[in-house]
Amino acid sequence: MASPNLPPVDAPREIYSGHESFPFRYGWLPKLYDAVTEDAALFSDDDAAIARLGIGKNMVRSLRFWGDALGLIEADGRLVRLTPFAHSIFDPTQGRDRYLERTDTLWRLHWRLTTHTRLGAWQVAFAELSESEVTRRHLLSMVRQRAARTRGEVSTNTLQTHVSVLLQTYAGPEEGETVLEDTLGCPLQELRLLRVGDAGGEPTVRIERGAKAGLEVGAFAEALVDRWRRAAPGSQVVSLRSLLLDRGGPGRVFKLDEAALHERVLTVCRSVSGLEIREDGVGRLDLVATRKSALRELEQVAA
Repeated sequence: MASPNLPPVDAPREIYSGHESFPFRYGWLPKLYDAVTEDAALFSDDDAAIARLGIGKNMVRSLRFWGDALGLIEADGRLVRLTPFAHSIFDPTQGRDRYLERTDTLWRLHWRLTTHTRLGAWQVAFAELSESEVTRRHLLSMVRQRAARTRGEVSTNTLQTHVSVLLQTYAGPEEGETVLEDTLGCPLQELRLLRVGDAGGEPTVRIERGAKAGLEVGAFAEALVDRWRRAAPGSQVVSLRSLLLDRGGPGRVFKLDEAALHERVLTVCRSVSGLEIREDGVGRLDLVATRKSALRELEQVAA
């Protein structure tokens, strides 16, 4: 009999390794796009991939992992192919942000990484955690418990590395300091979602909630329509409370507070005809598509 703590056999298996202990770094993703454009068999030969990408073997494996996790590449037998999402960002003529110079693009990458890939530590940090600050030890314990529920026991070393990669991905320099390009910095540090600190000698992790710089209408619209279609397919109504509090909703994933979420939704409504906020009759607020074309228009705003 299957363990009651494990997911159904057809459920996506949560991921706690594969990144080779590296977050993705500045310059990696454009390099990946160009290399796969030139050679879809890039990852079928380790030595060739090392020579083409100019990084070590473990980093090559890490880069492939992040390409998959971010939804930029897909396996096609022994080949890999670039996704429409990758082309929308990195295409030399049509891409919106080939060198990841816009914070808006980083929010889109964060959304994909958190909601479309089942990375265990990401699920804890951006879906489960409600505290504003936790000890690193407590965060590790939560990730351990999640692993036991979703896939079975994972070794302590694997869990520690996985949590370390999460923090390296997001917990960058303090305000006013510079993220190190092309070295140890991950672009998602610019989002300033997590901070590491110390409380009486105990390492801590602080979660930054509130309004988010650089979260422009396009990136928020992409997250909103994606969440709407996945959580309430066919419905013309979604509650603001669910967008704020539900796992996989933009409120939790982007760490928005109620005022910041409301402001972002209002901004989207100003950009899409037939989309408005209404009271539901019992004191709660809903986002309502008053025209059947509203969600299609929302997708256009997101593009």
